[in-house]
Amino acid sequence: MKQYVLILGISSALFSCNKDADKVLELESEVMRIHDDVMPQMDDIMTLKSKLSRKIIQMDSLQNEGIAGNSLAQERIKATEINQKLNESDKLMMDWMHAYRGDSAKKLKPSEAIQYFEVQKDKIVEVKEITSKNIQEAKAFLD
Repeated sequence: MKQYVLILGISSALFSCNKDADKVLELESEVMRIHDDVMPQMDDIMTLKSKLSRKIIQMDSLQNEGIAGNSLAQERIKATEINQKLNESDKLMMDWMHAYRGDSAKKLKPSEAIQYFEVQKDKIVEVKEITSKNIQEAKAFLD
């Protein structure tokens, strides 16, 4: 009877460890999938920043020629604000990537690794949401 209880206890512990290890891998994969969704948007950001810069130069040129009015000045301010938001999105992604330590986290105890990847998932989801919002705002402004 004692052997049965001992075997049952060991089996439960091993099952729990495997379950936690699976959870770590699942969370890591999810974090990387979200990262992989966001990463191509960095190219979009650079393209949009370039278009905004050209538009700002064009507005400055009109202003220098004396053609500009208040609406153009307001539009230039908006373009500059959107450009700054795109810079912030780029910085958020770069900061997250520099701070991310997935390989090190996998060496932690499974419960600590799970916690780490859950926090990283929240952070990269936030980066994705902010980036998507800022890209949409830039596209709407430029259209």
